Amino acid sequence: MAASVRADTPGDLQALVWTDRAHAREVLLEQPATCLDPSAATSTVRAGEALFNSPALLGGQAERAGMSCASCHANGRRSQWFRLDGLSAAPGTADVSSSFFAVQRANGRFDPKPIPDLALPGKVSHEPASGELERFVRGLIVEEFSGAEPSVQTLAALAAYVRALRPCPDRVREPRGLAADLRLVEAAIAGAMGLLRQGDRSGAIKLVKGARFRLGLISERMTGREQAKLRRDLLAASRELSVLQEAPVADQLKAWQTRFERKLKPALGKAEPRSLYAPAVVNRWLKAKP
Repeated sequence: MAASVRADTPGDLQALVWTDRAHAREVLLEQPATCLDPSAATSTVRAGEALFNSPALLGGQAERAGMSCASCHANGRRSQWFRLDGLSAAPGTADVSSSFFAVQRANGRFDPKPIPDLALPGKVSHEPASGELERFVRGLIVEEFSGAEPSVQTLAALAAYVRALRPCPDRVREPRGLAADLRLVEAAIAGAMGLLRQGDRSGAIKLVKGARFRLGLISERMTGREQAKLRRDLLAASRELSVLQEAPVADQLKAWQTRFERKLKPALGKAEPRSLYAPAVVNRWLKAKP
């Protein structure tokens, strides 16, 4: 089930849908550490990262299920604890030739493979001049997931993000807190405005949808009656974006971003220590789950 902003107290979390439950705590509180190439074009890379985290990019069954590229490649790396019945054997594996998401590459066999780390050298050349990475990403979207044909601008942003990924020299893991989710909301809105300036309306729509999806992930971490107003405010913010979703306008997106930064972001920061972003709260929540 895809995450959506809800006004009541959440039951389960979207972040755990694709997770081996024995490692739920790690998935909720940590992610692989990624250091982006500082020489990469920042605005393009940020748009690519937001697209990478938007289920709308993949469309079809994946979008309905709330799956994005980041479901398998957390923070652009490898989702070590990814697991989905019918697609995974051991955690961290996936059968990319299954007909679950698309029929083009289905081979009728159950043959899950380890999920690759996109920050490490692989079989696909990352050389910009070759265009091989763009063709590979396009094949994943259209053939593996039956997504809509991506624009040139969308492919360029995604390829820029993947090319910028680097392992961090000083750490393997990093916290997965509220700041990471807020950064992706901001990247999605900024990326949408950037793609609109380039004439990529379809890519901008995917990013607005991605921002709404991220608001849903934040909302479900806000638990208990004391955070009910925050959930209502997140719902209202998501509904404002839904009005812009099919016909986004850069000035209106900028106005939304300004309101979000001034009103909701500070309130969310104050609530974080009592939310499901806090280790102690996560521990209690997991113990109480059946």
